[in-house]
Amino acid sequence: MSQFKIIADTSETLKELLKESFVSAGFKTVTISTDVPKKDNIKNKPAVNCYMYHIGFAPNYKERTQSLVSTQDRDGNIVEFYQDAPLYLFAHYVVSIWGNSPTEENLLMGLAIKTFLENPMVTREKLKGDSFYPDDILNVYPNLQADYNDVLSFWRSLNEEVRPVMYYYVKFRIESERRSAEIRRVTGKDLAIRK
Repeated sequence: MSQFKIIADTSETLKELLKESFVSAGFKTVTISTDVPKKDNIKNKPAVNCYMYHIGFAPNYKERTQSLVSTQDRDGNIVEFYQDAPLYLFAHYVVSIWGNSPTEENLLMGLAIKTFLENPMVTREKLKGDSFYPDDILNVYPNLQADYNDVLSFWRSLNEEVRPVMYYYVKFRIESERRSAEIRRVTGKDLAIRK
């Protein structure tokens, strides 16, 4: 498993989620991208851009210690070992719309918001890439703390005109493949007394 690709696969998952939603709503000519949202990168309008601008540790981050993992081998025997705890992260995204008119941009922004509203948890059948575990779920949250000052700062940092955007973040985990040797538990003792 190439679990280090999870950041790229998370962005690709959101891109495909938006693409599928727009096509099913009849918007087959809308370009969906994850590039830096600059005029020079927008080749065709209308376009929806879902750009990851920041990655941060989950707020409940604490010192991670190894944890005991119990699983079964192919024969059904219980196998136990210690493994590093998973690291939970938030990938922060900004969604911007590039249309031929303000009316078109408003329409497309509404559909983008509706897409994430209806997909707050992206499950296995919609996850793209090989970095996800079978039980992985991507949680998509609106960033309720973002305000107009964030919008101004974002566009100024890119030297672009201010335009409407929506902020989201996605929670995901990175697992370590480092593990201890198998642990053998004592399941019983036989005692014998010799004279």
